Amino acid sequence: MRRLFLIAFLALSACGALPQGGDGDVLVIGDSILAWNRGQSASIPDVVQKRSGLAVVNASVPGAGMLTGGVSGAVGFSIPGQYRARAWDAVIVNGGANDLRNLCGCNRCDAVLDRLISRDGRTGAYPTLLARIKAPVVLVGYYGPIRGGGGGFDGCSDELLELGKRLSRYAATRSDVSFLSVRDEIAGRPEFYAGDK
Repeated sequence: MRRLFLIAFLALSACGALPQGGDGDVLVIGDSILAWNRGQSASIPDVVQKRSGLAVVNASVPGAGMLTGGVSGAVGFSIPGQYRARAWDAVIVNGGANDLRNLCGCNRCDAVLDRLISRDGRTGAYPTLLARIKAPVVLVGYYGPIRGGGGGFDGCSDELLELGKRLSRYAATRSDVSFLSVRDEIAGRPEFYAGDK
């Protein structure tokens, strides 16, 4: 997944949407998808920094949420609260899975999906957050759980797929926003999952 993400990020850079390296700063906000492997300097943001030469600030926190502050109200657990306004060269964003699990148990989640981003992309936490960001944005989708594999997201596959579709439609309406789907790269490959699936 890190390789796929890096290819998409560098493709944006080559098209002139992102700086070519050296003096730029990138902010990363989201949940565990972007925080994993931080301790080994091997997270997605770490790889972007190493390969692009840009200074990357990784504010992502495992368990963070777009709507509720994730698993706690502590600082950093609100993904919109992770954002700090400044002249970023790019912002990388993900989030929503913890909200779907915590607020509706990944069952009959239409209202929560609408709170994240409406079908038409005009309302919700995502459009509100993205309206504050005055820089190119890369939205990182979810790969989905291993069906029947156990873990807290086992029943969330359909909801995460729908969230990805809505984010992709939103990105298609803005030249400064790109959506990166990682679902097909990861799905059905248990070796890419952490112990909690």
